[in-house]
Amino acid sequence: MKIRFNSPKEQHPTQDNGMQVLYAPGKRLAFRLRWYLILFLILLPALWLAGRYGLDLLRIEAPALVRLPTLDVRALQPGEVRALRVQAGDHVEAGTPLVDLDNPEWRLRLTLLQADSTATVGTSADLGAHSRAVLQSLVNRAAQRVSDTRRLVQQGAATRGELLDAQNALDSREAELLAFERSVSNGGNTENQRYEQQQQRERQWLGQQLARMNVEASERGRVAEVITAPGENVGPGTLLMRLERNGPAQLWVYLDPKDVEHATPGSALDVRLPNGQWVGAQVINPAESANPLPSDLRKPFSSPTRGLMVPARFTEPLANEWRIDSLPVRVRFPHQHFSLFGLTL
Repeated sequence: MKIRFNSPKEQHPTQDNGMQVLYAPGKRLAFRLRWYLILFLILLPALWLAGRYGLDLLRIEAPALVRLPTLDVRALQPGEVRALRVQAGDHVEAGTPLVDLDNPEWRLRLTLLQADSTATVGTSADLGAHSRAVLQSLVNRAAQRVSDTRRLVQQGAATRGELLDAQNALDSREAELLAFERSVSNGGNTENQRYEQQQQRERQWLGQQLARMNVEASERGRVAEVITAPGENVGPGTLLMRLERNGPAQLWVYLDPKDVEHATPGSALDVRLPNGQWVGAQVINPAESANPLPSDLRKPFSSPTRGLMVPARFTEPLANEWRIDSLPVRVRFPHQHFSLFGLTL
């Protein structure tokens, strides 16, 4: 397309078809400005791309996440979640009850042992029959647990480790029953006394374990996430909830590998918060791994990439309104931005 501005109309702007027209110069000027506007709109995408490329050459930016120090609260003993004492967002102090746990099998065993120790048995035969019934009941419960766990493993709802624990418990109960039968067959008082002592030690152990099942906060903080629910069965080490500590917030910067020279401890950087405010930060450790960029930080229609995980910390305490775990922000390394018409670029 060729645009000419030396036509007869342009050479004689005050004439139109041989007639003198007063508005002709303005009409010619509007015609020229219209074509300039069309050219500008056609070249606008190319100018925008060139500007973006030029800014990328002048400054170094990277996406980042605000990460708060967290504490994982896990179960210490196997059991069932009876009640949750807190919910997400609650502030807790050290010693605040978080989760009430209970082990029905341990509690039943303790109840049977206590009933066996306080019951009045007229004869040694009645005592043996009562003890045998108690042990047989425990063996039956352990066998039923093994059967139920094996079915759950086949359905994919339980692990083989849980099945192994159930089988170990069954073996332990059967060994207790066998030891009792041997003591009865020998008829010696020494074996009976030993068995009574064993039951007494077991009662003490069960009481201590049940007393320590409830979970409390080990330090001051805020409940960030509650993972478990009442009625759920948990094992040792099962994650129950997460607490946000009151320590300083950190940054996880996903730096492009080509800018690795900025990933040195002590390097300063600026952080742009969602409200447009700039705050200072500092790299605390060099990059140790290249992790995939989270989907929340990727640009639209961009392919998954990896970035150098660079930890940094704020030079000043972060305001409480921005103490949000996994808050996406942008970071820029210093002396790479400049002002234009009062705007920071």
